[in-house]
Amino acid sequence: MKKWMLPVLFCLFLIGGCDSAPLPVSPKIQELTIVPDHIQQHIIAKDRIQLLYEDNVTYYLVMFSKGNVLASAAANEDRLVIHFKEGSEQKKEAQPYVYAINKSPELIY
Repeated sequence: MKKWMLPVLFCLFLIGGCDSAPLPVSPKIQELTIVPDHIQQHIIAKDRIQLLYEDNVTYYLVMFSKGNVLASAAANEDRLVIHFKEGSEQKKEAQPYVYAINKSPELIY
């Protein structure tokens, strides 16, 4: 009886694990200090926020603000949710903040 217990448990865990959904890959967002030239030439200064893309995985988010900007991204089911937080310190002119976003291809932007 004990000889059969371990193989049976192993098979149950193996079969149960096959049905589980894969863990979602969390998106990565980082502020760029050096903006690639092919992205920089598409930035429009009068637009407050822009979404530029290179392919289905790499996106560039440009936000013009007079305060410091912090951004974070999270996957919510099949959507990518981006949160911005602007600092209270205000500059005279709006500055561009450029973020590179790398996401898994199955997420809808």
